[in-house]
Amino acid sequence: MFDKGIIRKCGDPIKDNETCYTEWEGVCHSTKKLQSNDFIITLSKSRRGAHCIDSDNYVMQGYQLHLVFPGQQSHFSILDYTVIYQLRISKVNFDKICYALRFGQHLYRKYPIQDLTKTEFEIFRYELTTIGNELGMDRPLLEIICSRARIVLQEISRIIEKRVRDISLFRIPTVLADFLRLVELKYNQEHTVTYYAKKLNVSSDYLAILTRCHLNVTPKQIIRDHILVESMRLLAVVPMTIKEATYQLGFQDQVAFTHFFKSLTGMSPSEFQKRQ
Repeated sequence: MFDKGIIRKCGDPIKDNETCYTEWEGVCHSTKKLQSNDFIITLSKSRRGAHCIDSDNYVMQGYQLHLVFPGQQSHFSILDYTVIYQLRISKVNFDKICYALRFGQHLYRKYPIQDLTKTEFEIFRYELTTIGNELGMDRPLLEIICSRARIVLQEISRIIEKRVRDISLFRIPTVLADFLRLVELKYNQEHTVTYYAKKLNVSSDYLAILTRCHLNVTPKQIIRDHILVESMRLLAVVPMTIKEATYQLGFQDQVAFTHFFKSLTGMSPSEFQKRQ
């Protein structure tokens, strides 16, 4: 989106799974109005400017968070000194993580610009630059990028919940919310959709309809992603041995855990630990 004034750019939209991080700094700049198929998170520190999303113009001033969803048109008019941190995620990859948004997407589209405190701004800046650092590596890992991006989406939901009064109108269905909470509690013990559907007293097909309609993912993907994020945390942050992580996450044996991990990340748990 920004073609000049770039001070840092990481990731290639084609080579790196269509994810790109950009830092921009400058004045008197206007971008072209484009319709993108990306989900775009922009963090701005601006004195004066405007951001047009579809047919609506939003004033840029102070610390702000900007959201543009796939299919929307957007362009910036920078009128004074502005610093931009921007993450572009392709629709394919956004569909893998969008369930981290705790409310229906129409809520975020209705309130695409949020004013931030300096502390809130720094939280988002840290997360976005961390993703940029991963994209800048020789072999960036998509799953690490996605796990960090999910954290960003969760923080966005926290900001929205603080500021929007009619938030109850946008909450996801109770059954779906209960499913997400149950996965948080049981993902390291129960790995099957059947278990969760039975506990919620609904069919697996109905649960799939809910997740597809509101989150654009399957129940299995949600369970899998929770297991993967926790496995990376156990292996890299705690850290645990692979054997310990295997049983902590509810796998029957190390072979099953290794197969699960490698099928999603392209490397074995031991290879992943060596990179940390």
